[in-house]
Amino acid sequence: MNKASLLVELGTEELPPKSLKTLKDALGTLLSKALLDRQFEHGRVTTFGTPRRLSVLVEACSDTQPEQFIERRGPSLTAAYGEDNLPTKALLGFLNACGTDNAEDLERLETEKGVWLVYRAHHPGATLASEFQAVLDEAVSGLPIAKRMRWGNLRLEFVRPLRWLVALHDKDILECSLFGQQAGRTSQGHRALYDEDLIVEKPEDYVAALQSANVIASFEARRDLIQTQLNQAAESRGGALTNDPELLDEVTALTEWPVVLGGEFDPSFLEVPEEALISAMREHQRYFHLRGPQDALEPCFLTVANLESSDPDLIIKGNERVIRPRLADAQFFFRRDLKRPILDAASQLNQVIFQNELGSFGDKASRIGQLASFIANQIGEDALTAERAGRLAKTDLVSQMVGEFPDLQGTMGRYYALAQGEDVVIADTIRDHYLPRFSGDRLPDNAIACAVALADRIDTLVGLFGIGQPPTGSKDPFALRRQALAIVRICIDYPIQISMNETLMKSAELHAGDYPVEPVRTYLLDRFENLMADQGVALDNIRAIRGRSGGIDDLTAAAADIASIAVFRTTEAGLKVINTQKRVRNIVEKSDQSATDAIQTERFKEDAEFALLKTIERLDAALSADFPEQLALVSSSAEPVVSYFESVMVMDDDPLIRENRLNTLRALNQALTQIAAFDALQQ
Repeated sequence: MNKASLLVELGTEELPPKSLKTLKDALGTLLSKALLDRQFEHGRVTTFGTPRRLSVLVEACSDTQPEQFIERRGPSLTAAYGEDNLPTKALLGFLNACGTDNAEDLERLETEKGVWLVYRAHHPGATLASEFQAVLDEAVSGLPIAKRMRWGNLRLEFVRPLRWLVALHDKDILECSLFGQQAGRTSQGHRALYDEDLIVEKPEDYVAALQSANVIASFEARRDLIQTQLNQAAESRGGALTNDPELLDEVTALTEWPVVLGGEFDPSFLEVPEEALISAMREHQRYFHLRGPQDALEPCFLTVANLESSDPDLIIKGNERVIRPRLADAQFFFRRDLKRPILDAASQLNQVIFQNELGSFGDKASRIGQLASFIANQIGEDALTAERAGRLAKTDLVSQMVGEFPDLQGTMGRYYALAQGEDVVIADTIRDHYLPRFSGDRLPDNAIACAVALADRIDTLVGLFGIGQPPTGSKDPFALRRQALAIVRICIDYPIQISMNETLMKSAELHAGDYPVEPVRTYLLDRFENLMADQGVALDNIRAIRGRSGGIDDLTAAAADIASIAVFRTTEAGLKVINTQKRVRNIVEKSDQSATDAIQTERFKEDAEFALLKTIERLDAALSADFPEQLALVSSSAEPVVSYFESVMVMDDDPLIRENRLNTLRALNQALTQIAAFDALQQ
């Protein structure tokens, strides 16, 4: 068995830049797995990715599988043959499983218990050359490709058309094919800077060979080079570069021979909100912006070219010429939007459909305003401010600026609100009610913005569930999962304490439809449970609170209660309560009665029965106390409950006594479950 480096390169048309890093990492993982599954041992795996290639270099890859020594024990000799000395079904089945139909291939093994038939075989390991087609097919078929395409007359699909294929083990070409391309050792260099075929003699030469053809193979090396050049260019211009790893990854995926260049734009465009200018440069042209000493946006940009030009000024002027009309459009839209009163924009929302069955964005804005007012009253904030902020929250959706730059919704609304004299809280709410936009994003900065953010999302959830369009495993066009998670995060992390039941019912009322809110409530509680579990909270702690009689209404309080019960369960009294409620539940569930009748003290025979009744009464009276006080009372109930079971026989022979004691246990179970489902806790 020899070991040598293995190289695989898939040469393609330009790959989607936002998928490149994921694809090249996945190819390395999948190729390694396919090799190991077939027992081809190997060393370190290095992946490469450029706009026109996905490559994997596998070090110390064995060229042959280990030898296979097989020994299988079959039926006993007596079970293998019948009275007529013909093979039985047991023997025939064993032969088939061993891949033979000849009983003479079997050996005999004598033991103290008799003679057994045994199959022994030795198979030499398959070669990498003979197995590599299967390895390659398996690795490529598993790539996470969002959208596949076909080309030419092929029925096969891949992320982009395949133009060449390299597969080398040491200096040898591995005979295989992919999407009509036969493997060889011929690669391609930079599309513009190297116009010859690039011959790779052996895998170890790959990186250097591409470097000589003006291609930096390593994604990470290109990324570091671009970052260094960006820092140097920013320093030379006296500006500060904003950290933007997502954009950095994207330009890395677009270049094979990156060179950073700088350009400028007319300072008059700086009258436009900087977010619009940055969006135009970043989203449309993939430019990096710079900031000056006071953190103000500078009238310049940095761009990453994919070649080293003899006349870089020509490229710079071309980039300046391209960005100018983009910024001019932003300036024109901004000036025009400022001329329209914000209430005119609000009325124009009536002409934009939110959802066919749920009305226009004007209808939605009205509902958001009223629901935000309802929430504000619950949290002690100004209801009129919340209502106005909610009604104006979507006004910038009909602005020309947001029509051109959709990622600026909310941001532009704040600028327009301030320009037309709206209160700064309302302006900030228009911007922040979209927060959090994604997992880990920041929350709104003020309580009014939180109220509007909750109202917006709850309105959408209640409406879509109400018309029978909840999210499914494959469809969630309104991102209801993300919106539900945002509701949970705002409630428990800001925090905002509201009655979820009352708020959902108010939302259903505003929709003027007979919409059931229980499915929405359950959906939100499922997201709450998932979020808490993701944060490391034990699932049974969550379900002990969720399973109490009143369930969960205030998410903020529920999160605190879960933290309290996590401590309670570790105490000696807590363990006793957990065990005894489980015992009580088992007894109650096995009894015939489904309802609790009045407890008749005249049927008590033991002091422990009177003591337990007093404990139940104290537990019932504790519902008005806060949760830590309730848990303290539950702790004090542990001893009376334990004493009850030690001195009282519940299943008494007298049916009246037995019935009364079962009623007592039902009352105890109900009293405990009003506080928490302690029996859901695992020991």
